[in-house]
Amino acid sequence: MARILDGWRQGLTVAALCAALGGTCSAVMLEAEKQRLLVEAGDHAHRLAEAMARRLDGSLSRWANDVRLLARFETFEREPADPRAARRMLEDVQLRSPTFAWIGFAGLDGRVIAATGGMLEGVDISSRPWFTPGLAGLHLGDLHPAVLLARMLPESRGNERFLDAAAPVRSPDGRVLGVVAGHVNWRWAEALRDEVTALAPRRPAPLLWVLGADGTVLLGPDGAGVAPTTLPAGEGVNWMEASPPGQPASVLGFARADGLPGQSSFGWTVVAQGDRSAALAGLRTFGASLALVTVAVSLLGGWLAGRIAGRTRSVLRGVLGSGRGNELALRLEELRDQAWRDPLTGLLNRAGFDAWLRMRPELATGCALVACDLDGFRMLNERQGQAAGDALLRRVGTWLQQNLRTDDAAVRLGGDTFLLCLPGGPDRAYYAAREVAARLNLALRDGLATPSGDGVLSCSMGITLVPQHSPDIQGAIRKADAALREAKRNRPEGLPDDVAGVSVAVTGTEAALAAE
Repeated sequence: MARILDGWRQGLTVAALCAALGGTCSAVMLEAEKQRLLVEAGDHAHRLAEAMARRLDGSLSRWANDVRLLARFETFEREPADPRAARRMLEDVQLRSPTFAWIGFAGLDGRVIAATGGMLEGVDISSRPWFTPGLAGLHLGDLHPAVLLARMLPESRGNERFLDAAAPVRSPDGRVLGVVAGHVNWRWAEALRDEVTALAPRRPAPLLWVLGADGTVLLGPDGAGVAPTTLPAGEGVNWMEASPPGQPASVLGFARADGLPGQSSFGWTVVAQGDRSAALAGLRTFGASLALVTVAVSLLGGWLAGRIAGRTRSVLRGVLGSGRGNELALRLEELRDQAWRDPLTGLLNRAGFDAWLRMRPELATGCALVACDLDGFRMLNERQGQAAGDALLRRVGTWLQQNLRTDDAAVRLGGDTFLLCLPGGPDRAYYAAREVAARLNLALRDGLATPSGDGVLSCSMGITLVPQHSPDIQGAIRKADAALREAKRNRPEGLPDDVAGVSVAVTGTEAALAAE
């Protein structure tokens, strides 16, 4: 528990980050799920409206075909007409198709010869909109209120509406003898709506409306309010969201009724109106699940982060001792510095030099690598002791730190061997390397002060330029080491190792250069 409490800040930070990330992801997922549910509800409403439209088209086509076939019966071709036989024929058809509220046979003069129940027999119906088109061919008339039949139908309540189907009666030689017409009661559409709604796979099922070409409501649900008369503006739009006046937000699906093939369409539109809130009911459960997952992940992430941070801090305190966070950070910085630096000279070691190179990729475009070796150091160690040698190495390290540029690096590779990296273009890096050689020559000539006395030594150097002599740093180091060996072989003859001076060899230069 103490470890967890020790990392409570880190735990709270991670928990807050998890909560923020989880909240953002949840919002995105919630919006995506909302759109999916709306599309699903819209597609369902469209399919239901399309099913109703196809049922309307199928029924209209069937009734028109029934009237066309009825007009071909021989009973209506008799001259003169037989009203009694024609009436029996018409009433038999009405028994088989009770959706026909009235069927009649009218002559060329427009008077009804025979009709079901004897209604309108002898009445002139030539002014009715179906008579003249019916003489010319098969005709299907749009929905209209009852006029002549309004007071004659037994079940009429004064507001009946009908669809008209009419077809010409022709003699065997092709002469037009009259018209057979049928009035279909619009109550049939109400029964059709109830059938389609009962088959809807979703509950509650969407409400079904049938709108005329001018937006007039031809059919609506029982007890429903204002019809959703807002229709889609673009082609291919099958559904949309809408807020009908005085009603909750809805998802509306649309389908067009094509009418009778070969005749102009009535322009009817079937609208399936679904409740938007019902379509999105599952969104609450989904959102609650996302919220629970976000909270759980945040708590778990915060707890794990606090536990790990607490353990890490305990381990660091065991290694570094107690202290505040900034003190531990400073000690870690010290440990890293110790791992990257030579403890005797304070210069970079190999690991520190590798880390320094990783932070400076631009060195591949231009720098000088200088391998340096102190000649006669082993003799000084044997003559004056290891303490004197260590003192001289520390003095050399101090001199290099004080005399190199801030962007240069000095590395102790081991023993009395050093490596210098001097960034810059070819000329700048080369002359910087020669300048270091000259200044080190002066320092060695004057002697480096140590507790054991002035250290007088000679020095050999090998210089390689990147990328002129090698395209990469590691290859340049190897070539600088080879140039260093060349400088040692070409030291002026007779120059003792304990005489001050610098011998320099440059990669690609045949003769070694010496600064004496």
